[in-house]
Amino acid sequence: MRSAFVGDAVPVVRDGSQEIVMDDKKMQKRKRIIRHELTKFLFVVPVLCFFSFSILIPFLSGIEISFTNWDGFSAEKDFVGLKNYINFFTNPSVLRPIKNTVIYTILTTVLGNLTSLLFALGINRNFKGRAFCRMAFFLPTAISMVLASFIWKYIFRDLFSQMFGIKNLLGQTSTVLLGLTLIHMWIDVGINMLVYLSSLQTIPKELLESAEIDGAGYWKRFFKVTLPMIVPAFTTCITLSITFGLKEFALPFTATQGGPMDASVTIGMYIYNNLMSYKRAGYGQAVAIIFAVAIVLISGFVSGTLRKKEVEF
Repeated sequence: MRSAFVGDAVPVVRDGSQEIVMDDKKMQKRKRIIRHELTKFLFVVPVLCFFSFSILIPFLSGIEISFTNWDGFSAEKDFVGLKNYINFFTNPSVLRPIKNTVIYTILTTVLGNLTSLLFALGINRNFKGRAFCRMAFFLPTAISMVLASFIWKYIFRDLFSQMFGIKNLLGQTSTVLLGLTLIHMWIDVGINMLVYLSSLQTIPKELLESAEIDGAGYWKRFFKVTLPMIVPAFTTCITLSITFGLKEFALPFTATQGGPMDASVTIGMYIYNNLMSYKRAGYGQAVAIIFAVAIVLISGFVSGTLRKKEVEF
């Protein structure tokens, strides 16, 4: 124990108890932080387990299989090295699926985002039935891909031909990708619409009112005020649209089975056919790994480019 005098006042006694109290507070604060971080980690554990068992472990197993000539059923696996990867880059049969996938991705990304933005601009107004329109545009996202394919196969085959004299879009090699794009837009447009709508609602009304007072018309306000303010929404929607378009499998598989004449076979279907139908699991796994790496690189490049544009705007 030690004492100290403050001027000629009554002596103030100081000992180690104050330091002990401070140490206890620091320890309790550290424990609270550790407990909080542990709680957050426990919430993430189920997701990590699901990701590991459904994606990570199969992907790592697929890397091993891609270096073999396994047929997908027998117990024998012969190591073939890089033969499957070399075969992918020298096989001309893969060009058609790549072309179909690229065209489909461009169509769904461009047309889908333009339609979603137009719907969002229309709903971002005060009118009767606004809530109903929002629900109607979003409702198709709750419908399964299989059911949507059956619905639109009937529409293209019967309704369009009888009412408008239009031939079945899914039955012609020149229009099948456009038909699949329309189905994809019907299912997916509601999600992107909500993203654009939420971004539009964050624009301060004062900016739009000031631009209108300055004499700016609707389109000038849109390009000078609205568009720069919703660029982050474009980053999200375009990146997701490209990713979903590149890995599309369920829609062409259920709607056209890749026909007619392989005009709608995507890379996803090409991988599936090699894994299941052609009994070339080793080659199919090699294509799947190359394709996964390509999607990551393309998505990263698109996202990074668009984020740079956000800063410029």
